[in-house]
Amino acid sequence: MINIIQKNKLIDFFINNQIFSLEKSSSAVPYRIRLSRLCSYPLALRRIAHLFGDSMKKTFFDIVAGPYTDIPLATTISLEYNWPMIFVRNERKDYGMERLVEGNFRSGERVIVVDDEINDAEGALQLIGRLEGSGLIIEGLFVLLDREDGALTLIRKRGYRCEALLTLNDILVWLAQSGKIAPIQQKELEQFLKTTSREILTPQHVDA
Repeated sequence: MINIIQKNKLIDFFINNQIFSLEKSSSAVPYRIRLSRLCSYPLALRRIAHLFGDSMKKTFFDIVAGPYTDIPLATTISLEYNWPMIFVRNERKDYGMERLVEGNFRSGERVIVVDDEINDAEGALQLIGRLEGSGLIIEGLFVLLDREDGALTLIRKRGYRCEALLTLNDILVWLAQSGKIAPIQQKELEQFLKTTSREILTPQHVDA
């Protein structure tokens, strides 16, 4: 979706601002990713929106949709390109019209879902189901980072187009090429990626 220079600049921004760091979290993951911090960097958020836009405008769609948990990214893309936007709630509100999908839309319109990352494939499929249940047609999911834990693969196996600007492997390769990771850290991260992908892509998940 984006070229190698754009990828490496984005990775450097993540590292310099502690959005990505090589440190173990409480769950023993050998890195930490804090994409929620992007809302504190409006210029960077706009640049990321343009990277999304360059890829998204090659697809025919009517509306940008974002999850309630990641409104800043979808909103920035919408404002930069003047594309209509809707968002999907995690649960129904207990007042008003009790809509799960907020915004102005019509049944039959085509939607691209944007998110910073997909941590939970089933949660993303539930979001898609809410959009489809509202009469909308899913043209694809565009995410900022693929953690390569199998979540995007599972979504693709359900028949949905799913694109990512960056993968965890992109980060790993650039860290190694730029000398920002020790060999033992690289090996540990590579092993972790293999293990998590194998755990998530079990037969019962893939064929469900």
